[in-house]
Amino acid sequence: MTTQDGRSSAPPPGGGIPAAELRAGGGDVVLAARRGWAPHVWWIALAAGTAGAAISWLAPHGREIQAAWELVVKLLAFACLCCAIAFFPWVSRRLHWLLYIPFVFFTAYVIPRVSWFYYGDAARAQGDGFYTHLYLLLYPGIVLTVAAAYRIGGGTPGRCLQVAVSGILIVFSGLLDVMWQVVNPVEIPELIDAPHINLFTGGPISFGAAILFTLAHVPVVVAVNLLPLDRWIGRLLGAGETTVR
Repeated sequence: MTTQDGRSSAPPPGGGIPAAELRAGGGDVVLAARRGWAPHVWWIALAAGTAGAAISWLAPHGREIQAAWELVVKLLAFACLCCAIAFFPWVSRRLHWLLYIPFVFFTAYVIPRVSWFYYGDAARAQGDGFYTHLYLLLYPGIVLTVAAAYRIGGGTPGRCLQVAVSGILIVFSGLLDVMWQVVNPVEIPELIDAPHINLFTGGPISFGAAILFTLAHVPVVVAVNLLPLDRWIGRLLGAGETTVR
């Protein structure tokens, strides 16, 4: 099949999206989408993610995971926010100013609160507050900021999702729990007690087992980054389809 300008619109080898369709959308599968609902995905995901994050934050929360559904709600909220960024349709380097928003959030709230837990809570009476600000706000915020910078700078939706998912997989891999024992002046413990690891192992595991748990995530991260997400997203959004009039 050829377009009006004589260029072929046939799918490239491997079932990718026709080049002519991507040129029409500036090379972006979101802009080239033909589905009527495609332009609304980002703000619906943003609303759902914001609501989920608010529920997770306002509900009682702490270091310990009381039930599996708590982790599921948090991950779903994060996933929605990732989708909101990945499907953001106005990709332009001129929108770099949007990245100042997380800087303001970190500087005006997260870092002052985290600092207070060190300087103001000498008795460590609010240890859960320190933990949740660090791992529910600061680290996810960094991951989302990096993903947003990639997307706004012209990154593809699929690769944007891979960046965000990889960031979360790394923190859940146990690498942080292993390296905390290595880089700090502490004795290596016999057991590692980390809630996100206990969820899979049923309880604390040895330091050596924690290292193996971390290494087991390496092929998972590699596999995630090898997935043809942009091709799948393009098909889902109808980026390679001809509009019927």
